[in-house]
Amino acid sequence: MTLFRQLLYRGSFTTVFLYFAVALVFGGCTSKEGKDDQENRTAEPDLYVLEVTKDRKEKDLLLLTSDHSPLLPGDKDRFDGLAYYPVSRDYVFETVIQRHESPREFMMNTSKGIPRKMLTIGYVEFDFAGKKNRLEVYAPADTTNDEPYLFIPFTDATSGNETYGGGRYLDFSTETDSILLDFNYAYNPYCAYNPGYDCPIPPAENHLDIAVRAGEKNYPLHAN
Repeated sequence: MTLFRQLLYRGSFTTVFLYFAVALVFGGCTSKEGKDDQENRTAEPDLYVLEVTKDRKEKDLLLLTSDHSPLLPGDKDRFDGLAYYPVSRDYVFETVIQRHESPREFMMNTSKGIPRKMLTIGYVEFDFAGKKNRLEVYAPADTTNDEPYLFIPFTDATSGNETYGGGRYLDFSTETDSILLDFNYAYNPYCAYNPGYDCPIPPAENHLDIAVRAGEKNYPLHAN
C-alpha cells in the first residue's frame, strides 16, 4: 500500500486549487472572434494532470499533519513538499499481468537485511525508448487485506542520481489482470525519508535500463 493510501485511510483532506490557463500564440490572419474561440478551447485544463497534481499536494499535506507520517520530527519544520518530475503521459502504459501458472515464493531483501517473504505472481511488459521492458509483479505472502494488492519495486537509470538509490515503488489494488502502469505515481519507500524503516529492495530482475523520469524524485531534505 502506498504511503499516500496508508495515511489517507486515517483521515481525509480537501485541497482547493486555482488553475491558470496559458493562452497559445497564433500567427496569420485570424479574426478576433476566431482567435478567442481557439484560445478558449486550448485553455481547457488537462484533467489528468490536475488530478495527479492534486494527489501530490494532498500527500504533502498528509506528510506534515498525520500522526503516522514517516518524516523525522526535525524535518517537518523544514519540509516544503516532495520533489517530482512533471506529469507526463509518456510514462503511462496499458498492460496486462502475465501470470505464472502458480505464485512463486520469493525472499525479497530489505534495507535492514531482514528478507521479506513475497509471492512472484507474474510480470508486465511495456514498450518505451524503442525497446520492450519487463517488470516482475509481487504480492505479500502474509497479507490480511481482503483487497487484492500487487507490488512492483523497481530501479532505473535515474536511481542513485535523480531519484532515490534504493529504488521506487508502484502498487495496485485490482481484481483484473489489466492494469494501468502509471509511473507518474512512482513513489519513494519510507527509507527515503527516515532510515529507521525497513524497506524492500527491488530485485535485479526489476532494474530498468531506461531512465524513468516520472514520479517522485530524490527527497529534497535527504538528497543522495
